[in-house]
Amino acid sequence: MGCEARPPLTSGAPLLKTSAPAAPEPPPAPPPPPLDAGFDAGPDAGHDAGPPYRLGRTGRFFGHRDRPIRNALANAPVAEVTRGHGGRSLSFRITLEDGTEGYFKPEQAFNGMRWSSEIAAFHLDRELGLGRVAPCVARRVAWADLEAAAGGDAREDELAVGEDGTLRGAFVWWVPERLRPLPLPDGWEAWLRIDATRPAVSPFQRPGAYRTALAAATEGARQPIEDPPTPDRPERPAELSDVIVFDYLTQNTDRWGGNNTNLRTVGEGGELMFLDNAAGFVLGRRVPIMDQRLAEVQRFRRRTVAAVRALDVDRLQSRLEDDPLAPALDPRQLAHLEARRDFLVAYVDGLVERYGEDEVLAY
Repeated sequence: MGCEARPPLTSGAPLLKTSAPAAPEPPPAPPPPPLDAGFDAGPDAGHDAGPPYRLGRTGRFFGHRDRPIRNALANAPVAEVTRGHGGRSLSFRITLEDGTEGYFKPEQAFNGMRWSSEIAAFHLDRELGLGRVAPCVARRVAWADLEAAAGGDAREDELAVGEDGTLRGAFVWWVPERLRPLPLPDGWEAWLRIDATRPAVSPFQRPGAYRTALAAATEGARQPIEDPPTPDRPERPAELSDVIVFDYLTQNTDRWGGNNTNLRTVGEGGELMFLDNAAGFVLGRRVPIMDQRLAEVQRFRRRTVAAVRALDVDRLQSRLEDDPLAPALDPRQLAHLEARRDFLVAYVDGLVERYGEDEVLAY
């Protein structure tokens, strides 16, 4: 179930320019905990009746523990299925016999829904210590359990049903709290800026719309943000900085499309979660619009930058192998993730050289 050895990275010219010289080597990070940390046979370690998968790695999604949720998602029998609503892909809301609910995103031809990207994003989130991606696990579900709910949907032909009659996919926990859209006031970008400016065309929109608006723009100079709005909660700027950093690493271009429907809080005015990561981890080191989004962030959470700097991609690969249908990423995708991590760290170091550490690592 493991990945073959990753090929060495090749150099590439960065799309973002920083005038700062190369930063000195950072001090070595403290050793991470052992890979088996969190595995036990206690009452919350999962199903004790000998399930096929024991997913015991520790972690939390806000106040919810990963371990019992992921064990249920991986093993509990299907009780009820309804067809999912919204979005281009065909997905299913499933209730399991133990009452656990999840959203099953099966493998399909539509290239905007890569089930393995959901799995990879979850593990990367936990490796970075963010805890903002809902628990999920890879699972095979029998088409016979889904067919009635699909109801002859035209997208059925896109589903990749295997010869054994099952579909593999990402089974994402259905968060019990109400997920609310995050309204962002005009000028919110100032929360993440040191120079309080924004571009004539915002990159925080669908890639196609951004390219069209950019081509039609009559001016390209940055504009000052006058009278910036007050965040709805003190932590909101740091959360937005974190989600842009996370999406840059995963290369998820879909966060800001469709009225920012994937920008959701857990409860009204609550903490920001990272919802819907299925568009991430496309092949290629970098995507121009993601470079542009990153370029709009000049303030970062200190501990997030430290976690990104210390990210060990080989260790992440070992974490990915803990999943039932591993691997979620191939060696080339892992190498591209490592290249994006290196670029992001160099970008932050260039800002620190220009503005100072306290201004840049402001949260």
